[in-house]
Amino acid sequence: MASIINLIKWLLIIIVAIATIIGVISTYYAVSLHVKYDGVTGKVISEIISPTLHPDSMEKVYMPMTNTLLDTGDIIMASIVRVPVADDVSNEDVEEAMVSIAFEESVGAGSMPISEIVEFQTGKKQRLLKVFRYCSPHTAMIMIDHSDAFSSYLPCRIALIEDKSGKRWLYTLNMDMLIYGGQPLPEALHEQALELKRVMTTLQQGGATGAF
Repeated sequence: MASIINLIKWLLIIIVAIATIIGVISTYYAVSLHVKYDGVTGKVISEIISPTLHPDSMEKVYMPMTNTLLDTGDIIMASIVRVPVADDVSNEDVEEAMVSIAFEESVGAGSMPISEIVEFQTGKKQRLLKVFRYCSPHTAMIMIDHSDAFSSYLPCRIALIEDKSGKRWLYTLNMDMLIYGGQPLPEALHEQALELKRVMTTLQQGGATGAF
């Protein structure tokens, strides 16, 4: 019986020692991170205790971005939405569909045939890259009235690109970052941002299928 009690005592001592070591290591790294990254640990703790970000920010933005970043190692891939272009849809069909949708949605449109420009300049064949630009001036001004930083995302863009295997894609910015990534937007701006996301999604999906 005494030997069992002694064994239990030693097990408890070992467990306490391990917990103490883990606590010391955790504290060390927490302090190191706090110092190295300008108080980020305290800011994270403050956010947990008294949230200021949109309540859907983790679910809609930061966890999906983190998963994609860890899977790909590419922070840009974590910030975009891409859809494949159907094999039976030509490049001309993609552009025609998006031009028609942009007209119906009353958004200004333009484009830059980047791969064609480089081909002309170098005389060397390039894989397809064409960037389409869309803008609703009224919505743009509402957005920058809230934050000048929104201007860096204007105009909204969709890129038609042929990847290295020959597959074509339509890429665009994940607008959930703007809608849910920070503090909740004012209600009117939130509605405008959701509408802009709807338009961009309609353009992207319509272009990918050639439907309008």
